[in-house]
Amino acid sequence: MMISDNWGELLLPGLRKIYDKHMGKLKDYVPALFNVEGSGKAQEFTTGTGSLGLMEEWNNSGRQVAYEDINKGFKATYTHKKFSKGLLIERELLEDDLYAEIKKRARKLADSVYYTRQYYAASVFNNAFSASHNGPDGKPLCAAGHPLGPESSGTWSNAGSGSDWALNADTVEKARNKMMEWTDDKGNLLAINPDTLIVPPALRKAALVIADSDKEPDSIENNVNIWKGSVNVIEFPFLTNPTAWFLVDMSRMKNYLNWFDRRKAKLEKDKLDFDTEVAKYKVVARFSFGWDDASFVFGAKVS
Repeated sequence: MMISDNWGELLLPGLRKIYDKHMGKLKDYVPALFNVEGSGKAQEFTTGTGSLGLMEEWNNSGRQVAYEDINKGFKATYTHKKFSKGLLIERELLEDDLYAEIKKRARKLADSVYYTRQYYAASVFNNAFSASHNGPDGKPLCAAGHPLGPESSGTWSNAGSGSDWALNADTVEKARNKMMEWTDDKGNLLAINPDTLIVPPALRKAALVIADSDKEPDSIENNVNIWKGSVNVIEFPFLTNPTAWFLVDMSRMKNYLNWFDRRKAKLEKDKLDFDTEVAKYKVVARFSFGWDDASFVFGAKVS
């Protein structure tokens, strides 16, 4: 079999096709959960803002437009991290017609990129209760004592912990009620819409029973299940705590939970190594993620 001197370059289009096709079969949770944007800088910043409060009644504002300063919110900084993974293809694989092995390696490279992205996306929730992973307000994503703003002494809570927070219809209702009490820095209700449960595989059944049962789960009184049709379920297989669950307002989450792609992963090729007769391929990515306002989620963990 005759092999061209630039065989490594000639392999690239085929490897990209295999890589892209395999990547397209994998479920990417990032766009489902995050507000995804591109980035052209080393860092991105988002700054929250307070509320303007309610409009003033005309006669109470001196019959003129009422102006009011907006309180500053918390500033979130997103510093991109760089990730890479390389793939080696030996000349012998072509000489011996081992194209199945070449395809397998291309798919494994796609897996590496995919799992890295999902791992870091899930880390937001896996570290939601950890004091070593604080957000811009100095608190973990799910915590007691979130300050309403940098200039406010008020606080609010979006976390539940202990055995009485095991996932069931009653605890979901309890979480919803707490979310409905949240206010802005002016004391006005936020009117949260808790419409989605994010759960690990171990809680899939419990979540679907809550979301889809006609009758109230775990009740002998045959009551109507008030949650049927009003809550969606996202089973996130990369969540590591089998008892932790999250009730979110999806619309607010897509506003406040951010993901910035500085350099999207793309299969590239290096020069062929003359001495080893090995072609090198690589994927490099840069991204960052985080939140600027935690008032989109209530998190609960049993242990």
